[in-house]
Amino acid sequence: MRLVPNDQLASVTDYRGAVPDAAFDLTGRRAVVTGASTGIGAAIAVRLADAGADVVAVSRSGRVPEAEGSIRPLVADLSDPDGVDALIPAAVAELGGLDILVNNAGRADWLPLSDLDREHFDGLIGLNLWAPLRLCQLAHRHLAAGGDSAVVMVGSVDAVRPSAAGAVYGASKAGLGAVTVALAKEWQADGIRVTQVDPGIVDTPMAAAIIRGLSEAGASVNIADRAGKPDEIAALVHYLVAPAGRFANGASFRLDGGALALGPFDVIER
Repeated sequence: MRLVPNDQLASVTDYRGAVPDAAFDLTGRRAVVTGASTGIGAAIAVRLADAGADVVAVSRSGRVPEAEGSIRPLVADLSDPDGVDALIPAAVAELGGLDILVNNAGRADWLPLSDLDREHFDGLIGLNLWAPLRLCQLAHRHLAAGGDSAVVMVGSVDAVRPSAAGAVYGASKAGLGAVTVALAKEWQADGIRVTQVDPGIVDTPMAAAIIRGLSEAGASVNIADRAGKPDEIAALVHYLVAPAGRFANGASFRLDGGALALGPFDVIER
């Protein structure tokens, strides 16, 4: 894997300069993005704001990424059930309604199953699976009021092929995929589309140590032979919540550089 400098991969400005057409225009749309202080969440918040959406960026730190459009910070700890329950009412009060919900917040812990305890299991499942489901429950009536709304879950390819010591993380993301499909069916009559994006390895602060180790080992983890950029994930999310993506519903979209396409005997040419 080639290690690309973080200052290149973390940029959320690569796509600027092109004027989006009406199919990607989010003017007047009100969006909530969780886990939005860094990495994929920050890139999504900037992308949607620069497309015209009024965005509430949710994080524990309250840090807001720079954008040409409107981004407002909202501090919330989604590992705390009270923080989860308070988020949507606070965001709706700030925005005056809700059209887009992007459930991106989560964490990846690596722990062998032989060392797993109930506290660790409940914490990871609570943040990665229960919190986004609960936010959807609380957001439903606000999303339905608009009649043309979108929810995007940020999952992982680990839902299909979990990493060593990553069974609980993979299980949480697999469960998120089941929630995505079920909600799409339940909410289609309300004009709410629900989709999921399943990234492979992406250059974010959470994945920095993993990427560094793979680079030092000279390992190839996908056909692209590199980590993804947060911007690349954000571009797909933008499509899914925009008018251009109205036919997308109840589906998971894998964006992994071809990681799951690699076979046991494949060698990536450098």
